[in-house]
Amino acid sequence: MEIPKIHESEYRFCLILWDKEPATTVELVKLCKEQLGWKRTTTYTVIKRLVERGVLKNENGTVTSLFSKE
Repeated sequence: MEIPKIHESEYRFCLILWDKEPATTVELVKLCKEQLGWKRTTTYTVIKRLVERGVLKNENGTVTSLFSKE
């Protein structure tokens, strides 16, 4: 399976997720605000984009990655 290309900001988001995985969207919003200075809507947009590209899975508000950090 080919790894989709992601932008730098999406990669920084994935680093946070990989550290806390699995994480709820509420946890991710809080962490992204603290570590990246993002607003809630920015976090949800990035999650949505990465789910659409097959990088993440979001089931009932619990987000997991489909690719490992390695």
